[in-house]
Amino acid sequence: MSSVPEKDWKLFRKLQVELTAKACDLVFKKVENITNDRVGKEHQSYLDLYRLIEAEDAKIAEMFNNPTRNNVLLKIVSLKKYGVLSDEKLQLFSEETQGFVSRMLG
Repeated sequence: MSSVPEKDWKLFRKLQVELTAKACDLVFKKVENITNDRVGKEHQSYLDLYRLIEAEDAKIAEMFNNPTRNNVLLKIVSLKKYGVLSDEKLQLFSEETQGFVSRMLG
C-alpha cells in the first residue's frame, strides 16, 4: 500500500494537532521525571535531559514531519508504536489502515 485512503488522510490531518499535543505531553512527563530527581546529580541529569530531547525530537519528526498521503501510513504506525495513538483513535481509521498498522507492529 503506497497511499492512505482519502478518509484516513483527512482524519490524520484532523487529529494531527491533538496527537502532537499528546506526544509533547509525553515528553514533558519524561522531562519532569529527570528534573524532579536531579539534586546531587545535576550534571548527569543535564546529560540525561539532553539525550532525552535528542531521542524524543527524532520520534516527533518520525511521527509528524512532512506528512503526505504516501507516507502517512508510516506516521500512523509510529504514532501507535510510541503510545501517542490510542486503540480508540486507531479504530477511527479504515480497516485497511488498521490492518496495515497491525501487520507493521506485529
